[in-house]
Amino acid sequence: MVLFQHFFAQPHRQKGEPHFPVRIEGQGCWWDDPQAVPLAADRAFNVHVVGEMQFQAEIGSIVGGRCEEGHNCHVPAQLVLAGTERDPDAVGVMINARPVGWVPPEVAVEIMPWIAAAQREGKALTCKAKIVGGWDRGRRDRGLFGVKLSIALPPRVHPDADGVPARRSPSSAG
Repeated sequence: MVLFQHFFAQPHRQKGEPHFPVRIEGQGCWWDDPQAVPLAADRAFNVHVVGEMQFQAEIGSIVGGRCEEGHNCHVPAQLVLAGTERDPDAVGVMINARPVGWVPPEVAVEIMPWIAAAQREGKALTCKAKIVGGWDRGRRDRGLFGVKLSIALPPRVHPDADGVPARRSPSSAG
């Protein structure tokens, strides 16, 4: 029992350290990956991911679990076509190769052509994301994790992206 407490009862970070996730692959800016088409960010995290309740364990594993003060971690996210029988136009959000929710339908409609264009180039569509919440201050004070995206609307490719051949709108690409 002491060994279990030693490994799992410790906070994911020490006081004074920056509040970034631990054990996250693909650190760095979301536009650095040559195999990705990065969307430009908005000035804020303007798109609230829906359906995160189903993925609390996955989101928690991305940021290293719950902590007393909660999380505010910036991470790259991938946007994927995730159509279902109920919603054929669904756009899923993946962080660190794990599903974390869906883009709201009104934004998904604008993003779907960008995903298709990126796939034609054999690339992934990425954007800036933030994981929030997940505090644990005891049995009666535990917060859920949430995910927000920063996507310029209407969507466009990030201006600092290197090696991105299709910089124009997917509808204007012939």
